[in-house]
This record gives sequence, C-alpha cells and structure tokens, in this order.
Amino acid sequence: MQLTDPLTLASTRDLVWLSRHIAEGMLLGMQHSQRRGAGIEFQQYRSYEPGDSIRHIDWKLFARSDRYYVREAEQESQMHVCIVLDTSTSMAQPSFVQPGLSKLLYAKCWIATLCWLLHSQGDRFSLLALNDRGNRLVPEGQGEAHHRRVALELDSISAAGHWPDRAQLAAVWPRFEQPCQVVLVSDFFERHDDGELSSFAARLSAAGRPCLPLQILVEAEQTFPFDGDLKIRNPEAPGITELGARQQRADYLAAFAAAQTNLSARFAAQATPLTTTTVETPIEYSLRAFIDAHGRIG
Repeated sequence: MQLTDPLTLASTRDLVWLSRHIAEGMLLGMQHSQRRGAGIEFQQYRSYEPGDSIRHIDWKLFARSDRYYVREAEQESQMHVCIVLDTSTSMAQPSFVQPGLSKLLYAKCWIATLCWLLHSQGDRFSLLALNDRGNRLVPEGQGEAHHRRVALELDSISAAGHWPDRAQLAAVWPRFEQPCQVVLVSDFFERHDDGELSSFAARLSAAGRPCLPLQILVEAEQTFPFDGDLKIRNPEAPGITELGARQQRADYLAAFAAAQTNLSARFAAQATPLTTTTVETPIEYSLRAFIDAHGRIG
C-alpha cells in the first residue's frame, strides 16, 4: 500500500477524493491480513458463489480484476459513530517540518477517511465540531452522499477560541441520548487542571457511550528540537514567554511526559485507551493503530 506523504496531505484541495483514496488503499490491504476481526469492514475477500447477495460484491475490485469478489464479514454492525472534533485555537498549530500541514487539516482528512471506512461497512456516522464560538453539526446518516456532506463541512471548519465550558456543552448532551459510539479527536491541550476534554469523555462513558480518543500532535511537541532563544505564545491565552531552549528542554520534556501519563491514565480508567499520533505520521498508520487499539470501530 502506497502511503500518503505529508506534502500531499498539506497541498490537497479535494478532501472527498483523498479520504476515499486512502480508505480504499487500506481496505485492499486488509485482505492480506491474517488477523480476523482486526479490520474495520471485513476480514477477507473470497470468490463469488451462487446464492451470495450482490450487495456484498466489491465492484471496484471487479473493474480491476474482471472477477467477482465478495467481502466476507463476521457480522453487520449498523452502529452510529459520532465523531467529535475539537476546533479550539491550538488545533491550528502547524508542523515545523511541513508548515502547510496543521493539526486541524490532519484531523479533517483522518476523520473523512474514517467516515468512508464506516460507510464501507454500512454504519451511520455524524460529525460534531466544538469550540466556545459555536458548534457545527452534521446529523447522522450513511452512504456516499453523506460522506461528501461530512467532508464538505470539514473543509469549511477553522480553529478558534477554546473548548466549550459546561454551560455551553449543555446543548450538546441531547445529541448523545440515543446509543452511539463516540470518537473524540483533539490535541487534548486543556486550560484547566480538571481535564475538560477527558471529563467530557468520562461523562459519555458513564452514560454508556464509549468515547474513543485520538490525540493529534506535531512532532516538535514530543521532542522539543529547538535551540537558541525562543518566544512562546499560548494560542489560547494572552502573553508571550521568552526562554532559552537548551536550558528549558529537560524541564519541558519531563512536564510533557507527566501530562501524557496523566492523560493516558484517565482514559485507561474508562477502558478506552488513548491513541497518540503526529501530523507527520501517514494517516494510514495512525488510523490503523487507532482501529487496532479498540478492536473494531462501529
């Protein structure tokens, strides 16, 4: 499977096409896997046999091979997956290696690709983008047209403000009254020690709505590869901090590791392990790792 490099992701202007291209490449790769149940849609292909429903035929594979193949799955899921996207200002952070690629752009393509995989297995999916400036919602649906609708909505989203406070989230909770599985996409940079995003996930889990977390970072946030004098601005708070990078590296890395350990522990307590990726990581890798971490999405 040819991986999508960060430059392609940063320069794309067609989220619908790119997400489908990535997803179809992943689906073709799954047929070679020996781990039954690891795939999001099916475990393997097999040749068409009389009596098989034609709706399970992979017509794109037929067009390439001139032979009929059927997707073989363990069960039909018919699940609603609600994807919650954090659109606070910190998600606008670009990569230091590929400045045209931000956390938000990576999240958009990752989500659109996941939605195409969900479409491929017949699940319903919805999108809820949150910050304190307002919410963006695409209600649950399924099919190619719904995937396009989600992708177009993602295209129009920008990062601003903060994660909503408790009063602002009050209007959101009714969206989760019906059974669903939640995928929470964020960098999990939280303003308060009480863990506003992980608390949101904990409330969902307590209500029987499993909340599966994906953390998106830029590589430099993990490694702090800077030198010389730095001016650091918190995008969600006023003021600029000046410091010497070399002197601060050890303290920063220790604080970062402690914060990550705490965040991981919060989600481990909810039996929903945290998956962390960087925008420099091919989406195929991070999506595969996310699916493997949870066994199945949908």
